[in-house]
Amino acid sequence: MKSALLISAVAAVAMLTTSCGGGSGPPVEASPPGGSPAEPSPPVSLAGTWTGTGVDSNERTGLKGATIVTLTLVQTGANVSGTVTTRAVDPTDGSCNSCHRNKTGTFSGTVAGTTMTLAMSFPAGVAGDPTPICTQTLTGTASGITESSLTGLYSGADSCEGPMLDGTLTMARQP
Repeated sequence: MKSALLISAVAAVAMLTTSCGGGSGPPVEASPPGGSPAEPSPPVSLAGTWTGTGVDSNERTGLKGATIVTLTLVQTGANVSGTVTTRAVDPTDGSCNSCHRNKTGTFSGTVAGTTMTLAMSFPAGVAGDPTPICTQTLTGTASGITESSLTGLYSGADSCEGPMLDGTLTMARQP
């Protein structure tokens, strides 16, 4: 009877030691709740032609102006590039504001989820530019982008007209 009691006691101690972490080896990590982590979703596709408006103010003149904007974009992964054309809403009004809104340049951006950083560059000397000695560079961010619309904020400068501030960009994809 004593040996049966001794065997039972030794077995009980062994079970307690094993169940309380007395085993050897590293702890096993638990899976995150809900299984494995989700793969990041691919960036929104922005390839195609987009039209819309840009509105900004000129720090030097204090004037606010609108621009008709056309983007023709290609996309490889998260990188977007293409051309950008801007036109004055009324190109015949004779103002400097209208002249400096008639530009052709390059567009580049990087998409992450539904946000895109963007840059537009308008070099000097482009044929048809009414202000061919002036360059323009704009940078900004579009957020909440979808496959059919994007809105963004931008700022930058025109080498002849000075800083362009408080810019908003509202674009829609063309069919």
